[in-house]
Amino acid sequence: MEKIPWKEMMIALNTIDGIQTAQLIALKTQYVKDGIKVLRNKEGLIRMIGLRPKVAKRVAETDWQEVIETERQEMETHQLHAVMLNDPAYPLPLKEIYSPPPVLYMKGDYLPKDRLAIAIVGSRQADYRGKGLAKTLAASLAKMGLTIVSGLARGIDTQAHLGALEAGGRTIGVLGSGFRHFYPRENRELGERISKKGCVMSEFPCQRSPEPRNFPRRNRIISGLAKGVVVVQATRRSGSLITARLALEQGREVFALPGPPESPLSHGCHALIKDGAKLVENVNDILEELSLPFQEGKDAEPQQKPKLTGVAARLYQNLGTEPTQIDQLCQISEVDSKDALPTLLSMELKGLVVRLPGQFFARKIIDLGSEE
Repeated sequence: MEKIPWKEMMIALNTIDGIQTAQLIALKTQYVKDGIKVLRNKEGLIRMIGLRPKVAKRVAETDWQEVIETERQEMETHQLHAVMLNDPAYPLPLKEIYSPPPVLYMKGDYLPKDRLAIAIVGSRQADYRGKGLAKTLAASLAKMGLTIVSGLARGIDTQAHLGALEAGGRTIGVLGSGFRHFYPRENRELGERISKKGCVMSEFPCQRSPEPRNFPRRNRIISGLAKGVVVVQATRRSGSLITARLALEQGREVFALPGPPESPLSHGCHALIKDGAKLVENVNDILEELSLPFQEGKDAEPQQKPKLTGVAARLYQNLGTEPTQIDQLCQISEVDSKDALPTLLSMELKGLVVRLPGQFFARKIIDLGSEE
């Protein structure tokens, strides 16, 4: 036990809540000098390191050999590696924030080029429009060489990761739990895909469950990794607004996409814009605000508007990104339903519209890459 390397001991200590980064630094100094016995001295942990009595008691009474072996097995099972604050592989942007995570568990690799990153976050209950905007915005930014950061949550986060992946770009997912309790569970497969084109990371030990108190801590990593945070759909009480606030505290830029004023999913974004967030209509708004160069996407061909005639043109003209029920669409387009449905299905096959449950249709959100 006396010869346990500090890195292994750091991973083990990370399983105990309540030890601050500064306290770990002080503890390292004492551990290197006195070995394991410093961890058995409850009074010394309180007096010299500044641990709270309950935390010091846990440290003094823990079977560290068992904890280390458990974490080692979990990391092997999930194919993880851990980086410490002073490791060369530790993400440089996180070193700039207040109270950076002392340990990061990673599946995949964080690369130097990932410093050029944008975070995209938003509601878990996003509608079709919001999901489409998040996905196309992420794809447009990824094509320009930016890494997309998000929280692997349902809704906007999921679509941001998918957009980056489908564009062939890099993306980073930040968990609010340990890898053993991957949350949400249905995104575990997405996490595997991300780890091959970026990385999934967590500051939490492998066996930590997705407790509500974890997510504000997770959010500071999402914003800390990025040069700016884009909020796509958020209610006034959305956790995405916490990420935006943390971004401001960290000196990052905040962006928001406007939406229909009658939708509660627009209210959080509109509040951010009123408070000074940059309004986003396309990727140029983000790149210009951050003084980022146009990279791989600068020579991309401009998006062409579809050439439609007759019934198809009338239907498309009256469709927006908000879903419309087919009977209402027929009425405002003055088209018979027997002509509308086959035309819409043909347009769906061409990738111009999408069909949603309940015979709703909407324009497919194709590009946020440039102004029309």
